Amino acid sequence: MNKKILMECKAKTLLILSFVFAGYAFAYTNLGVLNFGDPYYTGGKCTALGLTAYSSAKDASSVFTNPAAMGALTGARILLSLPLVSVSERVIPDSDWSGYEGGAYYNSKLYADIPDFAIVYPFGEKIKLGFGITQRQNFRYKHTLNSSTGEKILDYEGKNYIKGHNFAGAMNLGNDWSLGVGYEMLSGKPAFKTFRDDPAAGAFSTTTLTSTDYSGNRIFYSLSKNRGMWNVSFSYFKSAKLDYEKKYTVAISSPAYYSANKYKGSADFPKTFALGFNYVWGGAVAASLYFDIVKTFWSDVDSIYKDKISFHLGIENDISSRLQLRYGMALIPSYERSYVEKAFITAGFGYYLSSSLNLDFGYAYGRRDYLNDWSGGGISYIGRLNETLQIINVSLDWKL
Repeated sequence: MNKKILMECKAKTLLILSFVFAGYAFAYTNLGVLNFGDPYYTGGKCTALGLTAYSSAKDASSVFTNPAAMGALTGARILLSLPLVSVSERVIPDSDWSGYEGGAYYNSKLYADIPDFAIVYPFGEKIKLGFGITQRQNFRYKHTLNSSTGEKILDYEGKNYIKGHNFAGAMNLGNDWSLGVGYEMLSGKPAFKTFRDDPAAGAFSTTTLTSTDYSGNRIFYSLSKNRGMWNVSFSYFKSAKLDYEKKYTVAISSPAYYSANKYKGSADFPKTFALGFNYVWGGAVAASLYFDIVKTFWSDVDSIYKDKISFHLGIENDISSRLQLRYGMALIPSYERSYVEKAFITAGFGYYLSSSLNLDFGYAYGRRDYLNDWSGGGISYIGRLNETLQIINVSLDWKL
């Protein structure tokens, strides 16, 4: 009889764990972490100007998003970007919805990412070639508190990212038009760990480890027209088939149980289409406007995801011959749920340290709020999550 009960407990536990890694039971964490990561933005200038990765790509960062923009660069360029990211959440569980103080629990994670690097080199007046390394999707996040009680019995941690090694080229076509093409090799090893300790079940604890090794590649194109006072660009990224090898282990303390599985498969990295526009005007206060519209076809990744369009706006004011003040905003709808939207306000500056070296600083403050209602395996959650994302990016732009 006892053996039968133990087997039933194991079965229920495995059922619950299957829901966990389907991305529902621990939905009180960063949505992107549970699915296909959060998009990443390169450079202090892009960060300060409303995360405008396409229209503001007027340095070596164009290797990653808009290779045709390399056609307007004069001389060789090198970009080094140092990002610092903070992700925190405020959970309001179903036990208490009384305003901002009652029933709220907090989790936070601060981490420094690996530097992004890019270089562009001209081969004559018409041809420019570039190379760079950057992140594409970030899976780093940490959750430590039980969503319903606030007790520290639930631990969830995501690590690593999917990075891209980019090779790009641009050709000036004449009449201010440039054509760019890029080839990106994608790879990464996101890893996830969860630990659940249930004192009511007699020190029952479960540890799960999941690691995925991704690899793949894709081609992207862009077309740019640069008229000096204004420019417009069109960028298209083809979807990429990412092959992966997944390792999944489960360890239960009481009753003792261990399971390890490994399997292979593939996932589609989404195709993207972007329109970037930049306008410069003079007058008493010289300024520039940057605007991006980006459509990402998340349904390529999974049919449950929705294709989304994000909007990015940035403004740059020339305070002096050496200092530019920058600010902007971005609205980035979530691909996981139609009622989740991530909004950013951004600010920063650019400063010419010398005639050949520019320092760019960018800060982005974002919020993502959503309700959650889930039940399964004898567990149910109803709550609200206020998620805060802060991005600090410092980059150096060398003109050689």
